[in-house]
Amino acid sequence: MKTDYLIVGAGLSGLYIAHQLEKMGKNFRIIEARDRIGGRILSHPIIDPAADLSSLDCVDMGPSWFWPQMHPRITQLIDNLMLPIFPQYSQGAYLLENQQNSAPIRYESGFEQSPISMRIAGGMQNLVDSLLTSLPTNKVQLKSTVTQIEHKENGYSYVSVTQNNRQNIIETTHVIFALPLRLLADSIAFTPNLPTKVKHHFKSTSTWMAAHAKFFAVYNTPFWQKEGLSGSASSHIGPLVEIHDASTFDGIGALFGFVGVDAATRIKAGDALIKQAAIEQLTRIFGEQANHPIDVKLIDWSQEPYTATIEDHQAPTTHPRYGLPSAAKQLGQLHWYFAGTEAAQENGGYLEGALEAADAVISALNLH
Repeated sequence: MKTDYLIVGAGLSGLYIAHQLEKMGKNFRIIEARDRIGGRILSHPIIDPAADLSSLDCVDMGPSWFWPQMHPRITQLIDNLMLPIFPQYSQGAYLLENQQNSAPIRYESGFEQSPISMRIAGGMQNLVDSLLTSLPTNKVQLKSTVTQIEHKENGYSYVSVTQNNRQNIIETTHVIFALPLRLLADSIAFTPNLPTKVKHHFKSTSTWMAAHAKFFAVYNTPFWQKEGLSGSASSHIGPLVEIHDASTFDGIGALFGFVGVDAATRIKAGDALIKQAAIEQLTRIFGEQANHPIDVKLIDWSQEPYTATIEDHQAPTTHPRYGLPSAAKQLGQLHWYFAGTEAAQENGGYLEGALEAADAVISALNLH
């Protein structure tokens, strides 16, 4: 199989590059190890057992917010795709769970956001799904894992891809890696080898949010709003340390929180215990109505093999410094390029960073 441009990874960065190449009429292929597109963008449908298991709406298991005042690229893309948006709910009081067996402290000043964060109606998945619809179906290949890449003297790269336990070779002029840098360094063999400084940089670059787990409790209505609560809370007790309103555009109530214990402890505890403890905590904070969700969801990103490595099980204490070392950019001489949000110099970790890194690759390809 031959192509001019091979994109490895169908998250936001990879899909956006494919979207741009398609508009330019270029010959490309995008491959993805998962059985779905989106990478860390993932929206799960809400299931209400009382409604004949019909899907009501979606909640974002990965990123759900973007900031128009700070992030022009993602804002413009969402506008271009004509996706409906709405503001994150933040009106009302903010709660702090500070001590065992004590009522939470209520701060009436609330948790007003500045700058305001926005969400996509129906879930962030609509963003990547919209990009996918702009691509020919025969150019998107799922369940395909890259194991090796070899640059030949003829200027082509030969990429070994495993799909359904069969190995294929894709011959391509340009390879664009749009996956977490640490995962890339751990999972793909390069010939010639990546420069030592580059490999060290990649392996030491924390994968954004890979250490975290996200929990959702879904309710028929956002009952806390009627009580003058924003849905935002923090806790020194846990298991959730940071909680926010995640209610849908259509008015289904939801609360989400980040699980505050480390990956090893989460694995030992198991999903069922974490879910139970989280519901008990929400009931302590928001009252008895929180004890009766119609649906609960939990995702542990540290256990996603196409997101996290074992090094990612420990969360960084501050926002990591992202971007590519100069030696990585020099690999453009081999027509190897690196995208994904961890490759972004200014907005690494954010959706904006995924597009920033994608734009940098497009510029390096001299396609503008």
